[in-house]
Amino acid sequence: MRISLLLAGVLWCFTFVLDTVTAAEQYLVREGRAEAEIVIDPAAQRSTRLAAQELQHYLKKISGAKLEIVTETTAKVPVKVLIGASKEAEKRGVTTAGLKAGAYRIVAGDNWLAMLGDDTNFVPIEPWPRNHRDLASGKVQTAWNAITGEHWGYPHSQLYKHYTGSTGLFGTPNEQLVDKTGQVNVWGFDERGSFNAVCGYLRGLGVRWYLPGELGEVIPRQNTIPLPAIDETVQPDFPLRTINFRLGVYGRDAAMWAMRLGVRQPYGRQAAHGLDHMTHNTETLEKHPEWFALYGGKRDTQPGKRLNQLCYSNEELFQQTVRYVRAQFDHFDMDVVSVMPPDGYTAICQCEHCAGKDTPDRGYRGAFSDYVWEFVNRVAKEVRKTHPDRKISNCAYGTYTLPPEKIDRLEPNVQVIIVGGRRPTSADREELRQLRDAWVKKTANPIIIFENYPFTGRGFYLPAFIPHVLGESINETKGISKGEDIWLTMDFGENAIGYNHFLIYFTARMYWGEKTRMWMTCSTNTVICFTDLLLRKCIPSFFTVKNTGVRWRKRPRRPVAHWSCFLSRKRK
Repeated sequence: MRISLLLAGVLWCFTFVLDTVTAAEQYLVREGRAEAEIVIDPAAQRSTRLAAQELQHYLKKISGAKLEIVTETTAKVPVKVLIGASKEAEKRGVTTAGLKAGAYRIVAGDNWLAMLGDDTNFVPIEPWPRNHRDLASGKVQTAWNAITGEHWGYPHSQLYKHYTGSTGLFGTPNEQLVDKTGQVNVWGFDERGSFNAVCGYLRGLGVRWYLPGELGEVIPRQNTIPLPAIDETVQPDFPLRTINFRLGVYGRDAAMWAMRLGVRQPYGRQAAHGLDHMTHNTETLEKHPEWFALYGGKRDTQPGKRLNQLCYSNEELFQQTVRYVRAQFDHFDMDVVSVMPPDGYTAICQCEHCAGKDTPDRGYRGAFSDYVWEFVNRVAKEVRKTHPDRKISNCAYGTYTLPPEKIDRLEPNVQVIIVGGRRPTSADREELRQLRDAWVKKTANPIIIFENYPFTGRGFYLPAFIPHVLGESINETKGISKGEDIWLTMDFGENAIGYNHFLIYFTARMYWGEKTRMWMTCSTNTVICFTDLLLRKCIPSFFTVKNTGVRWRKRPRRPVAHWSCFLSRKRK
């Protein structure tokens, strides 16, 4: 692909500069010939091997030269590119010490270049479902019941959706280490420090990934790639960078795009509606009706109902919740367990114990704040007696969005997650700041922001190309937030490129440190670059741009039509 002058100029704006000074004029590639090899440890982790493949793949696309991947250095080429932790890296004094949450280091010597970070493999803990059948059949639920001696709902029903390979074969002698195209299979929960390093290096060469697959790639062409003089450590601004790509669901292109953007979804944390997972099962509804809210003289235990609300004054529910949390800490090695109420909570329990515990004078968003957060705080206090290093979480959401007034300071093991704590399309930025500030005063822990990016998946067809607002809203949470958990509702098969990708792309890259901050001065150019890519690679498949307007080659899906309107083209 020939890069336009506009695109090349824009890329310079936010490409970190790799020092062109080289040691003894060494090269990775010179005049289209490989002068380096990629070295990984013989026992390299999954994401290390994927990182090596990524570097090999894109250096060939850039230069035409294929660097070999080896586990022992050879004398065939003068330069060694070390990916991930290895004895070769240790010989040169390069380790992963201090590189956490996806951080990475890129450093070069006279005839070597190292790119590395934490690449720890995720290992699922039994029982875990290999597929939906294991859930539908009750297999994992039965195993969970045997462990706990209770009938709490199984908490990890979505686990199998986060692996790119065959979950049925994972951990067996027939495990599919690579897919049909030879790419390494990985878990979304694997750490990917070395992969981030490779992507950082490639971005320094001018590579961009605006959309999943080759359609969204920008690849510079250069037949000579010098060995840079560089020693750079890059730390993300947020350790939690969860954008809910389920790597085993949306296809390989989407999975690779997510990883290239530097997202991170660590295992061991829960966010939404944990108490629904615990209590929403037939056994609990039938045997423990007193756990559930009383409405009109009847407990909310109707079978087949999507949501059954709870009574947070019930002492047995409290004790069982404490046990449920501890069981997850002990068996599944969880760091954070959710005790958030079921969704759609708009009516408080009408039993005598709950009477008067709501605060309707605070409006909808504060009506149940003291009631719900008092329960959460009690659970946290009790759990901390046995697990002081673990946390429980609850979302500030719906009728309990506002901080409680009757609790001066939450227990130190409570993780607050503010739903809509950033809302990039909201007109009232000051209200959001006040909400975040109010919660910061209530907790000793950094908050977490939870957002929905619904796009076309929920019928939203309004363009929101707002890089400055996105950047400003994210920057405002630095120092008070651990990061973000963004829920995607989008169909990656849609021709809704302008809607479904730009906000994700820009948001994910804003999570990273100093190299990304200068994007704030170049955000307009980012839109231009993105638009240029669409005009050259995407839009032509749907219409022909002429001086007098647009002639459609075929009837597009609605989002593409709206994208054309965004470009101010006249439809004929």
